[in-house]
Amino acid sequence: MNPLRIQRLTDYTSISLAGICVVHCLLTPVALILFPVLGSTFIFEEFFHELLLFLVIPASVIAIFLGCRRHRDFNVIMLGILGLGFLLAGAFMATGYQEYVFTFIGAFIMISGHVRNFRLCRKYCCDH
Repeated sequence: MNPLRIQRLTDYTSISLAGICVVHCLLTPVALILFPVLGSTFIFEEFFHELLLFLVIPASVIAIFLGCRRHRDFNVIMLGILGLGFLLAGAFMATGYQEYVFTFIGAFIMISGHVRNFRLCRKYCCDH
């Protein structure tokens, strides 16, 4: 598989996983109020955050590395590092509502970094 295709796939994957983090954080309180039995599923356990991070970190690092190798825009790296830092802080250090705030901020920073990465790669490595 060529590096451009891998970079696109990992950007899409990272954007999707960061979006899942946001949706998860938004819906968790509502879902637990409406359907308390859902609290016993693994989706509402801390393991779910760790699983998402386990998937987000490698996909993000690969996408950002491959993209920056092409377009040399290091703002993308800074957005990636900052976003991952917030996601890690939300998953492991924050408690209560702080966890949601850190996760929201981290996910949106990650998404913006990956969108920028994708657009720059598309601009400089156009296939047509």
